[in-house]
Amino acid sequence: MNSIASIAVPISLVVCGGIITYKFRALGTILRVLGYMLTSLSIPFSNLFSGLMMLTCIATGVTVAAYTSKYSILKYGSASLVLLSDLFLISMILVFTSQYLIELVTFWLLTELIGFFLIAYDYVVKGDTVALYAAVKYLLFSMIPTDIALFIILALTGFEEAFTIPVKELTPDLSNPVILAIVIVGFFSKAAIFPLHFWLPDAHSIAPAPASALLSGLMVKMGIYGFYLLSFYSIDKSLAVSLMLFSSFLTVVYGALQASLQHDIKRLLAYSTTSNTALITSTLALYILSTDRVFVEAAILYTIAHALYKATMFLDSGFIELIAHERDIRKLGFISRVSPIETIAVITTVLTILGMPPSTGFIAKVFLFTAISKYLDKSWIYLATLTIASIKVALSIVYNVVYLRSHYRENTKLEDVEAFRSNREILSLQHYVFTSSLSTYVVVAALLLIKYKGYPELELLKKMTAPLLTSTVLLIVLSVTIYLIIRSSGKGLHKNEV
Repeated sequence: MNSIASIAVPISLVVCGGIITYKFRALGTILRVLGYMLTSLSIPFSNLFSGLMMLTCIATGVTVAAYTSKYSILKYGSASLVLLSDLFLISMILVFTSQYLIELVTFWLLTELIGFFLIAYDYVVKGDTVALYAAVKYLLFSMIPTDIALFIILALTGFEEAFTIPVKELTPDLSNPVILAIVIVGFFSKAAIFPLHFWLPDAHSIAPAPASALLSGLMVKMGIYGFYLLSFYSIDKSLAVSLMLFSSFLTVVYGALQASLQHDIKRLLAYSTTSNTALITSTLALYILSTDRVFVEAAILYTIAHALYKATMFLDSGFIELIAHERDIRKLGFISRVSPIETIAVITTVLTILGMPPSTGFIAKVFLFTAISKYLDKSWIYLATLTIASIKVALSIVYNVVYLRSHYRENTKLEDVEAFRSNREILSLQHYVFTSSLSTYVVVAALLLIKYKGYPELELLKKMTAPLLTSTVLLIVLSVTIYLIIRSSGKGLHKNEV
């Protein structure tokens, strides 16, 4: 329980800031951001996964906290969304840093409950029955199956052990095929993997943009964390690997194809989440099969990269929805002319997930393909995983280009550019999105520091330091160049229209 006690002060700052935001938005935001930043100093990294997930939650929380207070007022006329999203993020931090099973189960259930209200938020505030339908679907096909899995593990562990033995050191017997299948499907439902994947596109596209950033960027990773813990328990490895690989392979391809066909920007992002979480799950399946920790490292790094990428993209979707009152890509294409900074933020974020150095996405792909390549001559399973991962990379280029069409498309007509450009309140959100996009690169520096603090699992990073620094300089030059091109292009088009 020490980890929980150690973040009492940071949590208090976040909660107080959320309450104050109703009256004093600037002061409340400062307190919330300060609280999240102090959290990183309050909890020691007990293991690599929980430590890095906490770092990711904080990196995401800082920008989402600042974004949410303004977004909530602009869209709903009040700061009512702020405290709910803060509680959601705090509960997830406590899930990833829980030392004992009873803590994990408690905060997991709390996170799911808050997630339900975030998905149903538009129903509570505006009476939107579509939001309620999406929330109920989430309740039935994400919450309940996962809760059953958790309670099975709790029952097999024993009540006393759940309070006294660290969660990674537990020894529940999950070797029974039926029990193991139920637990795995339960974690499938949280990570939105076939056969319980279909709740996610509705839930994440209906929720407010900051909530979608947390749901898609972080909450689905709780299912990934569940598989990580499962690898330490007594299980039928062949059955676990077969189920995880079969479902994840289907979901990787299906999710990426669906994302490529979407016209709604939020549904596109939602489907891409299912594809990415499935790829991470397949990586953990290879860890269970091989017991080589390089697969865990690859899964963790890919989890971080996707969380930061998806948070930024959903914040951008909220910006687009507010500025253009539209989410259909076919009716957009002018955002780059309204806000070049926003477009640059999205481009750099897309480059992250595509593997542009020195981003977290680049490091994740290096670890992932390096890990798979080590075992290509051992079994056809590794070759199959490499093939699926390669297909995923190719399709991710397609759906990210489709998303970018909402920012820039030739021959788009914009009747009143100045009306959009003059809305300074909405345009101010672009700075938070840009800051969020930088986190996908800044976290690399944090990873290097963690490596030099004594985590041998990240030894490969030491050899990558020089190329990462070089690519950082090149990326900055590239970003400035693209920004100047977009800005000058926007001015020219605007003059022609006027």
